Amino acid sequence: MSLQVMAGRAELESRAVPSRHPFRIGLLGCGNVGSALVRLLDRQPHSGLCVDWALVRHPRERGPNADRRLTTSSNAVFASAPDVVVELLGGCEPARELVVRALEARIPVVTANKSLLARHGRQLRESARRHGVPLLYEAAVIAGVPFLGTFARRPFAAQSTALVGIVNGTSNFVLSHSAHRSLDLGEGIREAQARGYAEPDPANDINGTDAAEKLAVLLQHFAGCDVAVDTIDRAGIQSVLAGHHSLAAELGGALKPIIHADWTDGVEAFVGPAFVPAAHPLHHVHDVENALLLETPRGRLLFQGPGAGPDITAATVIDDVHEVLSGAALPAPDGLAAAGVRSPETGWFIALDAPRLPTNLEVAEYLASQGIYLRRAADRQSRDGRERQGLLTWPVSSAVVRDALFGLESAVGVTSVSFRTLEASR
Repeated sequence: MSLQVMAGRAELESRAVPSRHPFRIGLLGCGNVGSALVRLLDRQPHSGLCVDWALVRHPRERGPNADRRLTTSSNAVFASAPDVVVELLGGCEPARELVVRALEARIPVVTANKSLLARHGRQLRESARRHGVPLLYEAAVIAGVPFLGTFARRPFAAQSTALVGIVNGTSNFVLSHSAHRSLDLGEGIREAQARGYAEPDPANDINGTDAAEKLAVLLQHFAGCDVAVDTIDRAGIQSVLAGHHSLAAELGGALKPIIHADWTDGVEAFVGPAFVPAAHPLHHVHDVENALLLETPRGRLLFQGPGAGPDITAATVIDDVHEVLSGAALPAPDGLAAAGVRSPETGWFIALDAPRLPTNLEVAEYLASQGIYLRRAADRQSRDGRERQGLLTWPVSSAVVRDALFGLESAVGVTSVSFRTLEASR
């Protein structure tokens, strides 16, 4: 342990039993989660925590007595000498600049900002290590299922080789309800918005950006590597149509919004809707539930529960703050190594649609000529003058599937869409 880290730990231990009460939180951001945090603390006047000042982009009323906490000046927040800085601004700037400022001032930081961590986690970890202070982010991924901090304290138990999960409750709700009620994507999104599960602009949930950022954070945490978010093979759920759910069900599975990564030999990863067979644990994760399955040398570990929401996220942030101020938090997370990321070869679920489909033999022979071999073909469905069919293939690259389906569409006018598949044995 370096002298800087030892000094940082000593300072944290001295902060754990300070002479002043309550502990001061420097709050960066008072939107939905920040406001929920303030409300939770107001309801617990004996928690020993208080927010003197909160940085906001635009001063506006956010509840009783909110004006005593709001400022548009970050200098005012830092001048209040906070015991811990809580970053809930979202996005990368000015969040990154302010978090670095706090770490350089040797102030512990708690954040729920997955975008910031995904894109600047390496820099922030290095700054935290250099100055010997904690950087905690339990609420950044599946805030309702606290597990990241547990593994941070148990490096042997945290040894893992792969992960697969559902980490976006909005897209999981949309696909679950679309399948159950035969809704198209737009109807599913509107239902999610009506229930408060989706933002007015749900683009980052629907197009897979949110899930990709969470996957990048998980790779930092478990694989110790820093991958560029935009290099992860990513697809959104936009291509899932109502009819695809019945085709998947006929083949014994369901379409779920999946993240997957394996780092046994370099990093392979993808984000997107995937066919999940009924025997897989993630098949039974419905609605806004999230789940993460870790592959370890000692077997599989499954974590499942609610994903997030302002109150859940705020409560998890407060737990991180208590951990820092009690002196229990580790001085800093490990550093990260830059890593490239490859698109893995997987099995595929292919949905075909046409006024009249080629015969099964013709489809199988054509795909085999392109290097794609079928595992199973479902019975054909006829509706509204069109034929539809679902196919499952053996593992192959996405490029081979893309080129083969383009050729099939060009040759015989078949409309097709492909989704990766998970293996039941995972």
